Amino acid sequence: MRRVLRFSLSVIVALVVLALPLVESAYSQQTGGVFVGRGRVARTPNRDDRANRDDRANRDDRANRDDRVNRNDRSSRERVYTDDDLKPMIPDRRLRQIESLEQQCLDEVNRHREMRGLGRLELSEGLLEIARYYSRRMAEEKFFSHTDPEGRTVRQRVSAAGIKWRVLGENLAYSNGYSNPVAASMNGWMDSDGHRRNILDPTYRETAIGAWVSADGTVYFTEIFLK
Repeated sequence: MRRVLRFSLSVIVALVVLALPLVESAYSQQTGGVFVGRGRVARTPNRDDRANRDDRANRDDRANRDDRVNRNDRSSRERVYTDDDLKPMIPDRRLRQIESLEQQCLDEVNRHREMRGLGRLELSEGLLEIARYYSRRMAEEKFFSHTDPEGRTVRQRVSAAGIKWRVLGENLAYSNGYSNPVAASMNGWMDSDGHRRNILDPTYRETAIGAWVSADGTVYFTEIFLK
């Protein structure tokens, strides 16, 4: 009887010793994605566990959505703006006035050409934007020159816009206090050998006249000729 008892106790001790490494090894395992650390007991997931996981998953989804929104918001704030984006809007009334001055001046240029048997100059939309912007700069920055404050000439301004050309010409004018600023500017151009030569050059095919009116009412014209 005693032998049987000692044998049973030995078997129990041996089983406990064999079981110890199995229990210890559980401390470094991953169970269902949750780390089981020393001093904690791994439990079989129940309904509450599933609810907690669902709640955490929902919070993670909301966090991811918020992160995407924040990234998109940062991206929109970090957008690189072009010069066109930064230009102030032109009120409709001012724009109509500018367009009217430009058209009147172009009509006068072509009238002088037709009087001498020369072909009409076609309007170049690409040149128009350059010419108008240059008149605006002269009006707002208070300078009057074929060279801008950065030292660029009409050739450099046109080339920077990606417009191909063989020969370029440019006429500038400004007038203040005249009831007809177009007539005043045209008279000045036709009385000047260099300006008149540009207007009547038979080799030119395209042109654009850009106008702007300064705060004190001075009207600026920039005409660019191209072939």
